[in-house]
Parts: sequence; C-alpha cells; structure tokens
Amino acid sequence: MGRKQTIDRGALLDAAERVVLRDGAGQLTMDAVAAEAGVSKGGVLYAFPSKDALIDAIFGRVFAAMDAIAAEFLAKAGETPQNRVRAHVLGSQGAGDLVTERSLALIANFMRSPQYRQGAQDYYRAILGQLDVTTETGRRARLALLACEGALMLRGFDFHPLSDADWEAIHQDILALLLP
Repeated sequence: MGRKQTIDRGALLDAAERVVLRDGAGQLTMDAVAAEAGVSKGGVLYAFPSKDALIDAIFGRVFAAMDAIAAEFLAKAGETPQNRVRAHVLGSQGAGDLVTERSLALIANFMRSPQYRQGAQDYYRAILGQLDVTTETGRRARLALLACEGALMLRGFDFHPLSDADWEAIHQDILALLLP
C-alpha cells in the first residue's frame, strides 16, 4: 500500500498565475497548469475539478489577504458604510504586491468575460450602494474608494511607478483627507 499523494493547492494556484501572467488567460488550461507545476493533469483535476473552480480559487486567494485586513478593522471599528470604505483602503494599503501587480494582471485577463466580472460588480455595488452621497461624508467616502482604486490601477498596470513609500503615503492621505 503506497502513501497517499498530496496535492499542494497553493503551488497549483502559483502555477496557474504564472501561466496567465506569462501567456494570457486564453492559455490557461489544466494541461498548462499541470506542466507548469510539474504534476499530472489528474492531480490538477483532483484539486480543482474544473477550470472555473481553478479561476474562482485564484480570485479567492488574491482577495483573501485584503479581506482579512478589512474584516479585522471592521471587527474593531464597527460596520458602517464609511468604515467599510476605510476597511477597503486599509486592505489595499496592507496587502502590498499581492493585490497590485499580480492581481491586476489576473483581473485584466479574466474581466473580459461577463461571468468573472459579476463578482467585482457585486462587490463595488455593495460598498457604493451603502453610501449616502447626498451627504458630504458619503461623497468623501465615495471619493476615497475611487482614489484608492485609481492608485491601485496606476501601480498595478505600471502606468506610473509608485514606491512602497509612495503607496503608504497615498493611502495615509486618503484616510486623513477623505476619511478623517
């Protein structure tokens, strides 16, 4: 009786991200992930029964770090529409490279498909829909979210170089000026 083989889901997700970043989302196949990870296609299918399950897991991992930071903040500060935006800004600030270069490259590749856009649309609809933009506080929170996402796009798509110090300062400015 042989030992039970274990499949490292994290290593498979790393391999899938490398395929997408290097070759584009159109080249993401179970065969390509298996070759990149050095495992059998069956091993990939054991961990992720479909390509959609693999893609869902990629997105889930990318946003998990940001969500953990946001959840920790909301647990302490309480759930309000403005605190939800603060949590988003703090999550973006604290997630570093995980949520910038790598995630935006993945998002850009997958967002061409309506089925993968839906999750992002739901996320932003939930945050922005809670804000009362007839008030200055609501408008500031909306602007804070848009500023945070703008910085993410500039850095993530390498439209403008932002050092770690710049990244930190931008998020501190968003918090201080728009979400005091």
